[in-house]
Amino acid sequence: MRNATHNKPTCCVAITNNYKYDQRVQKVAHYLVSIGYHINVIGRNFPELSQEEIDAIHPDLDDAISIDLLTLKYSRGWRFYLEYNWKLWRLIKKRKYDVYLANDLDTILGVFHGSTRHAQRIFDAHEWFEEVDELQTKPLVRWIWKTIAHRYIPKFTHCYTVNQWLANTFSRSYSKDFDVVRNIPINREVEESLPQALQEKLPKKFILYQGVINSGRGLEQAISAWTTDLPPLVIAGYGNEVDQLKTLAHQKGKSDQIVWLGRITPGLLPSITKRALLGLHLLDTASKNYRYSLANKCFEYMHAGLPMLTVKTPIHELLYEKAPYFLMLDDLQPEHIAQGIQRCLAAESQQAMRQAANKAKENFTWANECHQLESIYIL
Repeated sequence: MRNATHNKPTCCVAITNNYKYDQRVQKVAHYLVSIGYHINVIGRNFPELSQEEIDAIHPDLDDAISIDLLTLKYSRGWRFYLEYNWKLWRLIKKRKYDVYLANDLDTILGVFHGSTRHAQRIFDAHEWFEEVDELQTKPLVRWIWKTIAHRYIPKFTHCYTVNQWLANTFSRSYSKDFDVVRNIPINREVEESLPQALQEKLPKKFILYQGVINSGRGLEQAISAWTTDLPPLVIAGYGNEVDQLKTLAHQKGKSDQIVWLGRITPGLLPSITKRALLGLHLLDTASKNYRYSLANKCFEYMHAGLPMLTVKTPIHELLYEKAPYFLMLDDLQPEHIAQGIQRCLAAESQQAMRQAANKAKENFTWANECHQLESIYIL
């Protein structure tokens, strides 16, 4: 690959999702290009994209970023992870890279076994994978992921994650130092206009949830909490629980109060976020992964100057000390969610929270955060 990239250092970036919608991986890829790397992203083609759509992800970086999206027979469960890592291993063992980046534990097997012996292997833990909500009722599957983590993570050259608490926990658990690179968005000009189809879907005033729609995201409780005196709830995202939540909304007679946008690209999302009255981030803290997370949307809401309603966790309390632009709930009881929404929509709260968010975003910038990557990716 060096001949094809004019002797630039090369990095294989492995992810199990669709690169088009992964803001964290896109930010890291952009940064690596800025310091002279050629990037080969290997993800999965789901939902399926045409070659034209793939080429349009980075129209200005055709020579610096190549994208391989794998077509897989399976989309979830152990067969999916086995098929992805098998195809990843087969693909990268034929190529030679200077650096191999495994994003999350579900790529680590293919990256480790497919990489060349003396190359740098880097691990980015987006979450506490073996503690995700979906695994709490599957002890055998959880044990398998924990075993993989303890066996493979210590063999990587560098590791980093999304907040200091997780970095400290992982360092103790795996006897491996972890750095911190938070999920802070890139500063960008927000487009005032949106595609006509999106414009027609968006109410004039609305409350927003953006992100993955999986178990433990508090959307079931939010839908149950919705009352006719609240602005519509706009949900911008995708995930395994969409159909189940649509059925719930229909059963409770609330379908007319909820707008489903589906997947939204990172380029369009800030324009939607900025139009909202309030952003929701309601995690089930019974999951350790959620209790100790610091999600993208915390900073995306902040950068949009948007008040946020969330749950009280140790990580959110630390963020609140520096950026009090949100209200924290003690639990996810629907009546408490409804009360929290009303408090956040009050004129006085809106003004104070928006001022706090706009002040905080001056200090929480990707331009500052990306410097944490310098020492990790120096060859």
